[in-house]
Amino acid sequence: MTRPGWYRPAVMMALAAACLAAAAAPSRAAFVTSPPGDGVAGNGQGVAPFTTVGDTNGNRYQQIYSSGFFAGVGSSQAITAVAFRPKQGAFGTFIGSSLILSDVTVRLSTTRRNADTDFPNGLSGDLALNVGADVRTVFSGPLTLTTSRLLFDTGVGTFDFLIPFQTAFNYVPGSGNLLLEVIIPAGATVRSNGSSFTQLDSFTDGFPSRDGTASATDANLLDGLTVGSNSTTGAVTRFTTVSTPEPASLTVLAGATLGLAAAVRRRRAA
Repeated sequence: MTRPGWYRPAVMMALAAACLAAAAAPSRAAFVTSPPGDGVAGNGQGVAPFTTVGDTNGNRYQQIYSSGFFAGVGSSQAITAVAFRPKQGAFGTFIGSSLILSDVTVRLSTTRRNADTDFPNGLSGDLALNVGADVRTVFSGPLTLTTSRLLFDTGVGTFDFLIPFQTAFNYVPGSGNLLLEVIIPAGATVRSNGSSFTQLDSFTDGFPSRDGTASATDANLLDGLTVGSNSTTGAVTRFTTVSTPEPASLTVLAGATLGLAAAVRRRRAA
């Protein structure tokens, strides 16, 4: 019996290796933007997720994002960066183009809290209750953010305030919504090249919120209190994320490849 050309042991091994490599190879990065979306201005502005220049009380900010925002990227993802866009531009020494933080921690986790406030179990003012069990610190240390936007520039700003992560966060949208935390510890310095820094684009759809995002803040980490306030307002945010193969899929494919290799060895021995 004549075997087809692809059945030759060397060819079969090469095909198996190629399949495994293709499954393990990273996909192209995608951008996921919170409401109102890329290229559409929000209806507000503020310093969130950061705090004001000169503040040394510390600030803990949380924002939740519906898992539905990430549905088109993949069932398993690696989030590698987050960015915010200035709405107000720099102006002389009054509104600085930079934000300089001596220390900041950025964390991500998968939360079971609801992203819309018209459902039960929305974001709690007790911020510790919102954090998921898989919480991971993705950035920690000093940070300088700068924008090229000027006060009288027209159009929607770009996502200049970019924070590339030191460690990627593995996110499975099917497991829950995404929670972002930006923590500026008490005593950290918040500076700019102006008396304030450019206000960031934000969006709120009123109460109850149905836009898939909401926020909670503890704006004073020195008072010893653990409960802050929650809001339907959120900073317009863009995540950089890439689809990744789920570990279970790689395990199955690797097992199949090993089984094929064993079959080829047995055939050669026969």
